[in-house]
Amino acid sequence: MERFLNWLDRRLGRRIPSGMAVYLVGAWAFAYAVLFFKPELGWAFTLDRSALLRGEVWRALTFLLVPPSLGGGILGPIIAIFVLMFFYTVVTSLESEWGPVRFWFYYLLGALGTIAGAFITGSATNAWLNLSLLIAFGTVFPDYEILLFFVLPVKMKWLALIDGAFLAWQFVAGGPAVRAAIIMAVLNYLLFFAAHLVEVVRGKARVAGRRSQMDRFRAMSAPARKPRICARCGKSEADDPRLEFRVCDCEKCGGKATDYCLEHARAH
Repeated sequence: MERFLNWLDRRLGRRIPSGMAVYLVGAWAFAYAVLFFKPELGWAFTLDRSALLRGEVWRALTFLLVPPSLGGGILGPIIAIFVLMFFYTVVTSLESEWGPVRFWFYYLLGALGTIAGAFITGSATNAWLNLSLLIAFGTVFPDYEILLFFVLPVKMKWLALIDGAFLAWQFVAGGPAVRAAIIMAVLNYLLFFAAHLVEVVRGKARVAGRRSQMDRFRAMSAPARKPRICARCGKSEADDPRLEFRVCDCEKCGGKATDYCLEHARAH
């Protein structure tokens, strides 16, 4: 996959300008405004197999315009603004890191997979494709922090894990259309990140192995500590590991630090 992406980047890299991802967020914002004022037009933004077969091919594009959040009520537009601002950071950061060719190829494959799932099950949405963008962002930028609820700082790697758990739960609880869309989104993600995830696991395993070797080396090279012995009764830690000792350097001990068990430390 990496070789193919490199080849594709060399062939198309100069033809696709950077900064195009911002148009995706702009399309979401436009679609949100349309649906907010004209919710009856929502039918035109759905991906439905029977409608596609009737010739309504525009649905293969308009379903991608549905924004990640369609908040309703008074707070709906405010919530939508913050959600779109967050996704603006996600898509522009991924495009900047990958380059426009890889980013759009990722989104195109995810879209085609979702359409294929819709032909199998009858319908689909772009929600799981958009959620896979969040997981991809958390994979590429694991230490990027966001303020959850504008208060709690959370690194994206933890949010990506939460999103992954949510996908798993929805796959179990959802219907055939949800499961098909999730499968397509996950396969698309793994196609891009499977090799990276394997390298991360191998790297952590190597680090853990080195730490284990270092711990064994330190244990072997550390000098053996002599057991403490009571200067009065001769009992030592070897006789009883629970034995407690005290050190005294009073005049009776000649000013020299001397070990005594707890019993004789009080009267010697």
